[in-house]
Amino acid sequence: MEILTIPVTPVQQNCRILTNDKEAIVIDPGGDVDKILNMISQRNLTLVEIWLTHSHFDHCGGVGKLIEKFPNINLVAHPIEKEFRKFAHQIATQWGIFDVVECPEPTKEIEDDAQMEVFGREVKVLFTPGHSPGHLVFYFPEDGFAISGDTVFQGSIGRTDLPGADYKVFMQSIRTKILTLPDEVRLLPGHGPDTTVGREKITNPFLI
Repeated sequence: MEILTIPVTPVQQNCRILTNDKEAIVIDPGGDVDKILNMISQRNLTLVEIWLTHSHFDHCGGVGKLIEKFPNINLVAHPIEKEFRKFAHQIATQWGIFDVVECPEPTKEIEDDAQMEVFGREVKVLFTPGHSPGHLVFYFPEDGFAISGDTVFQGSIGRTDLPGADYKVFMQSIRTKILTLPDEVRLLPGHGPDTTVGREKITNPFLI
């Protein structure tokens, strides 16, 4: 399995594409849909699903346009963030970003820790609220990485001054769901460079 990364929108959100060289799963397509479609086309991939770690506009703002192109694919997300999806365009315009559209509702809802399988691999879905009320992390234990969204960044953590955020809940999520993963697990965050659990345990000033 290959992981492709495309920074999208002016806030440089890391959209990830998981592929087995035939099919693709797009995670957190926040915008710049042409870039995402070009990558899928260049690789001659078939888009089969979209996953959201959470539904802030910079993570879900391109979902609507992708589903226009691929109307039969599933959207995997937490159901509690309906308001974020509904008002994605309105919120984005407040940030001066105008190509974000309203995000449709998920066709596959995940409300708590769950398990999935993709490309023959196990995926553990970790419920990690705090940055947003329905935040999810997609952990691939066989491959040693986690799509961690806006939980832990290299040297930082996600914001907790946004609507629906809760610092105490967030820190509990990080300490019980992220920092309990093996030290060698690669964290692929929503913004900035990749890191590892072990590195953040000893260098991240918010977690020491």
